[in-house]
Amino acid sequence: MDVAAILTENVNSGDMLMLMVHGEDGGMKTGIFEYTLGAKEDGPIKKDGKLVMSTITAK
Repeated sequence: MDVAAILTENVNSGDMLMLMVHGEDGGMKTGIFEYTLGAKEDGPIKKDGKLVMSTITAK
């Protein structure tokens, strides 16, 4: 709840966004998102085997 995200691209009203929690494990820089598909650094967090995520629509 009450999570803020810094968007690095323009988002238009009606655009759908997928919000997914990632860890800060490994990688070269703290606070920098370094994950690429299949990498172990900064990978997605799972709870009970399911991704912690939500899809929203921009207003």
